[in-house]
Amino acid sequence: MSSRVEKPLVSADDQLAVNLAQGSEAAFAALFDKYSGTVYRYAWGLADARHEVPDIVQETFLLLWRRRKDVRLAERTVLPWLLLCCRNTAYNLNRAQRRSVPTELTDPLPGSPAWNQRADHTRAAEELAWILEEISALPDIERKLCELCLIEGRSYDEAAATLGISQPAARKRIERARRKLRAARTTNL
Repeated sequence: MSSRVEKPLVSADDQLAVNLAQGSEAAFAALFDKYSGTVYRYAWGLADARHEVPDIVQETFLLLWRRRKDVRLAERTVLPWLLLCCRNTAYNLNRAQRRSVPTELTDPLPGSPAWNQRADHTRAAEELAWILEEISALPDIERKLCELCLIEGRSYDEAAATLGISQPAARKRIERARRKLRAARTTNL
C-alpha cells in the first residue's frame, strides 16, 4: 500500500491572480481572453445603451489591472469579482448618463429615437429575464451546464469536468436544453 500525499488543488485562476498581483501583463491578457466574453454579455444586459457596452467592459478590465493587488478569488475564480465591477461600472455610467440627459416631461412620441431606445431597452430586459427564468426551470444538471457554457462562456470540456460528467454527455445535455429553450421561445411568441 503506497501513501500518496494529496496536494491542494490550485486552479488556473489562482495562479493567474498571483501573477497578476505581481504585475504580469501575460496573466492580465489570459484573464481578459478567458472572461471578456462573459463580462461583455453581462454588460450588454445592464447598459442603458448598447454603444456603452464596450466602454463598460474596458473600464471593468482597467479596474482589474489597477486593483490587481486587491483581487480576491471567490469559488476559485476571478469571475465574480469581474462581474461585480462590471455591474457597478454599468450602474455608475447609467446614472451619469441619466443625470446629463434632460428628462422629458411627456412620454416620447411613438417612433421617436427616445421611444425606440426605451422600447429596445425594455425588450432586451424582458428577453434576458425570460431566458434566465427558463434556464432556472431546467433540470439541475442542464441548468448548471447552461450557466457555465451559455452565460459564463466556459467550454464544454470545462463544464463537464466541473460537473463530473463526460464531455459528450455535456454536449448532449446542452443541445437538449437549447431545444427546450427554442421550443419555449416559439410557444411564448
